[in-house]
Amino acid sequence: MDSVSILYLGIEGILFRPNTRIHTVPCHAHIIALPEPLPLLEPVSAIIERATKLNVVLNSWLVADYGFRQLVRLLPDGIAQKTIGATIAGNRLHNRPTAYRARVELLRADIERRQPTQLTIVDASRSAIPTELLHRSIWVRESDSRCPSDFAAILGRFIDSSCDD
Repeated sequence: MDSVSILYLGIEGILFRPNTRIHTVPCHAHIIALPEPLPLLEPVSAIIERATKLNVVLNSWLVADYGFRQLVRLLPDGIAQKTIGATIAGNRLHNRPTAYRARVELLRADIERRQPTQLTIVDASRSAIPTELLHRSIWVRESDSRCPSDFAAILGRFIDSSCDD
């Protein structure tokens, strides 16, 4: 059986600038402003693209805000091609608010369901990372965006070690 290595990727604060929450209010207009890219977008995409045995699962409320398919279309090809799902439902924009659950709970449930043999969590929100999985995670700070090449090197080594375990 092939090993399944999954990168659980929080998008806000890593790939795109955090936005106000629109998933918790009714959406009357289906036109939502595109998220603003951050400096880590391209280096993270390049690292993911090079990792041959890696799949990506999005752990982001942007899935509920934009819809899964639309959000994947906003991602660079290096990430989009390896994205196999999300921890949050959102195959289309909903006319009603999505029930709130903490992303850490959604992540735990997804890990339980998928049963990956290897996993890595990359998130800009410490509260979205399960304490028991801190050893398999990278908590991205704002300062990491100021040195994208340094962060890319760290992420690359982390993913390589995860895929080689």
